[in-house]
Amino acid sequence: FPVTIAPKHKDKLGRMIQLDDFVAFPNHNSLSVGKITKLNNKMVKVLEIAKPSKFKPSDYNKYPHDCVKLEQSDMTWFILKNSS
Repeated sequence: FPVTIAPKHKDKLGRMIQLDDFVAFPNHNSLSVGKITKLNNKMVKVLEIAKPSKFKPSDYNKYPHDCVKLEQSDMTWFILKNSS
């Protein structure tokens, strides 16, 4: 069977992006937080962490250099801040 190798992508700061990493990314006219769910050859699929809406999609294809990888401490703060 052929072995597929996942593409290697770097964020705006040059850090490697992998599956299940959390990133900040531009979304229309604001900044959103999401999780990497798929690595494509040129782009990454990001699932937005927000309450779902029927009027907007919950996942986006973004260029990796438009994203910034977030550390675990950043995500802990974000979850605590938005948990109410």
